[in-house]
Amino acid sequence: MKKLAAVSVWALMFCLLAGLVATPASAQQYPPKKPTCEVSDTSISPGDQVTVSGKHWQPGSTVTFTLRPEGINLGSATVGQNGKFSAVVTIPNSVQPGAHTIECSGIDRRGDPVVRATAIQVLGIVGGGAAAFTGSTLNVPLWMVIVAGLFALGVALVMLGRRRNSRRAWTGS
Repeated sequence: MKKLAAVSVWALMFCLLAGLVATPASAQQYPPKKPTCEVSDTSISPGDQVTVSGKHWQPGSTVTFTLRPEGINLGSATVGQNGKFSAVVTIPNSVQPGAHTIECSGIDRRGDPVVRATAIQVLGIVGGGAAAFTGSTLNVPLWMVIVAGLFALGVALVMLGRRRNSRRAWTGS
C-alpha cells in the first residue's frame, strides 16, 4: 500500500513538472495580427441597421466608423480588453444606391493609427418600398405541419386506447 501511494505521488509530481515544462509562456504573437473591420450584411437598404465588428485593435481605444464616399460619420465603439469591438450603425436614408465602404479608423495593437474598410452595397428602393410577395405567408414548412399533426394523432390514439383499457379493468370485462 505504501509503495502504491509513493508511486502515485511520484507520478503526480512528474505530470505537474511535465505540464510546466511543456506549456509555453504566454506571449503576444509577433508580429501582431492586423486589425479587421467587418459588417454583418454587405447588402443594405437606406435606413437599415448593420453590425460593424472587428478584432486585433488596441484595447481601450476608440474605433470610428465612416461611410465612404460620402464621408458620413456612422458612430464609434470602444475596443474591449480582448481587442474586439462591435457596434450597430444605421445607414442614413439619404444615401444613394450603389457601392460604398464602411471605414473603421482607430489604433492597432502597436499603437499606430490604422484605417480598415469593408465594401457594402446600398440597395435602391423598388416599387415604392414594399417587398415583393414571393410565396406563402406560412413560415413553417409543410412537412413540419404534417409531422406535428401525425404526432398529435398518435398521442390522441394512445390516450384513447388507455382510457378504454382502464374502463375494462373497472367493469371487469
